Amino acid sequence: MKNQINIADIPGNSQLIKDYVTKEEKIASLYGRNLSPKSLLKQAREKISNYKHREKLIDELQRQLKNLQLSEKQTINLKNLSLANSMTITTGHQLNLMTGPLYFIYKILQVIKLCDTMNERQEEFKFIPIFWMATEDHDFEEINHFNFNREFISWNEKHHDYVGEISTGGLKTVLSDFYEELKYYPFGNDLRKIIEKSYYTADNLSNATRILVHELFKEYGLLFIDGNTETLKKLFIPFIKDDIKEKKSYRIISKTIEKLKSDHYKIQVNPRKINFFYHKNKERNRIDETNGKYYILGSCKNFSEVEILEEIDKHPENFSPNALMRPVYQEVILPNVAYIGGNAEIAYWMELKDYFSAQNIPFPILVPRNSFLLINDNQEKRMKRLSLNINHLFLPKEQTINTLVTQNSSYIFDFAKYESRLKDMFDDLLKESANTDPSWENMIMAQKKKQLNGLEKINKRFYKANRLKHKEIVYNFEKLYEELFPKGSWQERVYNFSFYYATMGSEFLARIYNEINEFQNIVTVFNLEKGK
Repeated sequence: MKNQINIADIPGNSQLIKDYVTKEEKIASLYGRNLSPKSLLKQAREKISNYKHREKLIDELQRQLKNLQLSEKQTINLKNLSLANSMTITTGHQLNLMTGPLYFIYKILQVIKLCDTMNERQEEFKFIPIFWMATEDHDFEEINHFNFNREFISWNEKHHDYVGEISTGGLKTVLSDFYEELKYYPFGNDLRKIIEKSYYTADNLSNATRILVHELFKEYGLLFIDGNTETLKKLFIPFIKDDIKEKKSYRIISKTIEKLKSDHYKIQVNPRKINFFYHKNKERNRIDETNGKYYILGSCKNFSEVEILEEIDKHPENFSPNALMRPVYQEVILPNVAYIGGNAEIAYWMELKDYFSAQNIPFPILVPRNSFLLINDNQEKRMKRLSLNINHLFLPKEQTINTLVTQNSSYIFDFAKYESRLKDMFDDLLKESANTDPSWENMIMAQKKKQLNGLEKINKRFYKANRLKHKEIVYNFEKLYEELFPKGSWQERVYNFSFYYATMGSEFLARIYNEINEFQNIVTVFNLEKGK
């Protein structure tokens, strides 16, 4: 079984993303080009004329990758990246333990496939897949856990530093039971070797994640970059100063947010007057300014304007971009043409378009990632018995139950018919009262409301009785729903890749790669056991 649904047709997705996917005119100012092979080439031509950091990027990448045994395809991609006609397509993510949620894998594979497709279709440019490692993130609670075969595995320590700099010293203990259990899976030993090379060998989470991602995707030619280096931060000095001194990003992004609010869109990230943290001595603190004085919140440290500008020049590595400035940093550093991300990521990138324009930075093509719902033979059979299709799965749960009960009922109480009759009767009474005694209107309206409420209660009783009559169907659906949407959430947000990899090995990655539709914004439901 394989089915697809456009993300714009899923009720729970944000309206901003739906309008982006359907190309609503009112948000056209929030992005540049839509995704297509032609637009990627146009974006590449624009970016080439603007990009000026290729040599330093290559030097830094070579330094970061020097301890890895690169595959042939990675070696070629690194060499190609030094060429003036090479461009990147990028995704990024936090350094989640064992990659965290499944969509970590989906995003990377979509970047790889989009690059592969573009390289097959044309010869003007070379497209290189890049994974941006969010090493400067500091929300440890968001990255310290994963699920393996419905078991929650958590790294229970306290950390407030950059997650990339956290020592992996305690991870052998954290992963020990999981590591031992892998022995009983067909490809468990393959995954154990990857864990040994990464978490059991590397000194910090940044290096461990680099090795882990490398081992999983090296044959696909993926390159990865850590932006937390003095060399790369030096290239960003003008933008750090502009944000801290002039507060330019705050002024421009705030106007965009007002527009989004006026159109009733949810705001993903609100800008601060200063969108950088100060990082020193294993502490990452917000920077705030009052009356020309710059305070490092949560510490005793402060700077005058002259002092903080001097600090930026001398130690740019001490300044860390927040969620809104990270995309800007990425696009300054990389010869990038497109960014692939989840709905929330795409939403906050769209807050930045006017700021990019003001800074003369080409705004990349934004690509909402593909999603997947992976099922097995047993689940597919149960779906067929219930006559469930993909549209049913992504409706609110109670709505789908109502549909199933209705589909399997020989008699349905026609609530709408009786409601219409009741309304017509009271409308007639209102007309009569207008000709007889207008003061009766309030009494009639109150009675109308009372009778309609009573009819609604009768309808609920009918539905409850009908649902009870079909309790086996309801039970079977609820049990299946729990399996497909663990804890009421999308599978890809809860499960980790490790169970599938331990069961199928690298074939799991190949199957997902094959199912990705790089030019469509879709969710795919398919039977992983059959691969179709």
